[in-house]
Amino acid sequence: MSSLDSSPPHNREAHQCQSLRSSSLCPANGACSVFFYGTLCAPQVLARVLGHKCENLTFQDALLPGYTRHRVKGEAYPAVIEHDGSGQTSDTESEQSDASSTRGTLVHGLTNADAHALDLFEDDEYTRKRVLVRALTHTYTVGNLPPALRDPTLREGVEGAAPKDQEDLTDSKVASVPPYSAKMSEASVYVWSDPLDRLEPEVWDFQSFTKAKKDDWNDLPVEWYDSVDKSRTGLARPNSASINGDQNGKVEDEGGDEGLVGRQAEGYEDFGHNLLKQWAFSDGYVNLNHGSYGSPPLPVISAANKLSTQIESNPDKFMRRDWLPILEETHRAVAGIIGAQESEVVIVPNTTHGIFNIVDTLKWEPGDVIVYYNTTYGAVSQMLKYLADSRGVTLHPVNINFPVPHSTVIEETAKVLDQYNEISKPHYTGQPKATGKGDGSSRVKLIVVDALSSNPGLLFPWQEIVQVAKRYGVLSLVDGAHAIGQIEVDVKKADCDFFVSNCHKWLMSRRGGAVLYVPTRNQYLIRTSIPTSAGYESTKYPTPGVNAEWAWATQYRWTGTQDWTPFFSILPAIEFRKNVLGGEKRIMEWCHSLAVAGSKRLKQRWGVDAVIMDTPTPTLTAAMSNITLPHIPPPTSFADQAQQARFLVDGMFEANCFAACYMHAGKWWVRFSAQVWNELSDFDYIGGVLEDLCLKIKNGKHLKQAETVEATKNAPKQPVQVE
Repeated sequence: MSSLDSSPPHNREAHQCQSLRSSSLCPANGACSVFFYGTLCAPQVLARVLGHKCENLTFQDALLPGYTRHRVKGEAYPAVIEHDGSGQTSDTESEQSDASSTRGTLVHGLTNADAHALDLFEDDEYTRKRVLVRALTHTYTVGNLPPALRDPTLREGVEGAAPKDQEDLTDSKVASVPPYSAKMSEASVYVWSDPLDRLEPEVWDFQSFTKAKKDDWNDLPVEWYDSVDKSRTGLARPNSASINGDQNGKVEDEGGDEGLVGRQAEGYEDFGHNLLKQWAFSDGYVNLNHGSYGSPPLPVISAANKLSTQIESNPDKFMRRDWLPILEETHRAVAGIIGAQESEVVIVPNTTHGIFNIVDTLKWEPGDVIVYYNTTYGAVSQMLKYLADSRGVTLHPVNINFPVPHSTVIEETAKVLDQYNEISKPHYTGQPKATGKGDGSSRVKLIVVDALSSNPGLLFPWQEIVQVAKRYGVLSLVDGAHAIGQIEVDVKKADCDFFVSNCHKWLMSRRGGAVLYVPTRNQYLIRTSIPTSAGYESTKYPTPGVNAEWAWATQYRWTGTQDWTPFFSILPAIEFRKNVLGGEKRIMEWCHSLAVAGSKRLKQRWGVDAVIMDTPTPTLTAAMSNITLPHIPPPTSFADQAQQARFLVDGMFEANCFAACYMHAGKWWVRFSAQVWNELSDFDYIGGVLEDLCLKIKNGKHLKQAETVEATKNAPKQPVQVE
């Protein structure tokens, strides 16, 4: 029975569940195979779609077991669907039956660019799946194709019979070879994904199909090729030859805009691959991991290098005179971005450094509790454990398994604070004071909350949590490592007690530098920089000859000799974002819309089992989107997790791309950091690379990967941390 007669309407999702629909069909070496059963069986049609002469490809007559070909109603082209609807080929069913197999052409040597052209030609009626195909002949190049492969109408016999003039297997031998034997090979095929009622129920056998199409091979409608021709310039993206586009610097979005916001703005650079010329990435490198370490544009690097030359031309003059005005200008600039006063911000090496400065300097008493989250950045959670070991504080993590709405995060946080603290009462200092319940022996003094967590990469309801903390008299420390440059920040409106954010991640300055905000009301709590500098003033031992009151920001000016260029590159980064990219609003709108569209695109291609880490209205996604990896099994141990992680990382390095993979709530996820130079096709490319790696892990290939003695020894001990 055909699956058209037995499958319910919702079976479309079942056909999509193992989709490989992405422009990264192939591994890094560029060799992959596709089974064609329709118009693309004709070499001249395939060459027209691919845009080259197919000279590097090889061809075989082949059979696809377990799938049947049907005519699309009202059209002259076919589709294949699974014969039994289960996604598996029966071990006992005859491969010779017209009702359970499909005859076609198996083509080897296709590239990722070829795969993208095929996706466009097939359109969204079809979904690409990985299947087992049975070759019936030797391989042939396009220059020595036998007649039956040059002209599919010449193939004779029932499904599964090889052409008489090029037999590799006789009909009797074909019938005797069991399923999944050595004669089976892995390939991809375009499977119908639209509603099944669009297909004719009768099986369209190969002979009937080729007779119906005989007159069409060289005369297909020109509009069938429109989408392929339109995007032809974009097909070079995964390769190195044309990474920055054509001679005019233009690269079209291979996937269509699909709701993207802000690509063009009058007077400014177009977003997308056009902007790659402004960065120093190697040819072909596909970067969807800007969030980890940031990437300064070339003008920022140039400005930093120019400043470095200026410093070295007269180090004494710069270190004694020139540095301070630039530092103060930098303070004014970052204060303006986050809505603070200049005297309330300083620049520190990174967010981890700034957070340690806060928690290490606060005074801790017996019974103090620090609340944080299971998604808190690894180094920060370890830092809090250090405080527990050295200062005797108690730690209470709030465990959240995402995706959940912001309201759940707020409610779970409030439950924990209410477990320890009374509702705060007005205090003469104007700052709420934590009061423990019962005998008051325990109370939450501090909560550490992310503005956007790193792992997973999602937007927290940090402003609302700050207000919940105030209700219970709890100090709020906001880890904004991913915030400045990715989301709008107004620290006065949020009214947080402390805030730290990296400028080298999303603001595009040179690594590393972060803004540390301490409002005037709390500066007496942070008595020293890290390390303590010459700007510190002691009330017990005042510096002789110095008649100056202690000032919080002053002590951060000079904490020791350092390279000022990363800190001072913040200024040209801000200017670049304003003058070249068109300002913060445009940048954030583009990156957000691209992140949302990219994850939706991969969910469609990876199937219904893929989960986007967001709510129906995307409240968790800013410019980082998260989606479960396909096919990959959960690790059996931490050592297995480390091996899987290494395999994924090494595979992406080999494929010249990167996105951050991590474990959350027992599943593997990937975090994509969308940036102004990215296109939807970058999601396609890395998505395909990751799917191929996940399938290899599913088959245990990560266990065979050669590792160094040191990596093997450390694998169970070293946590996998996503920046």
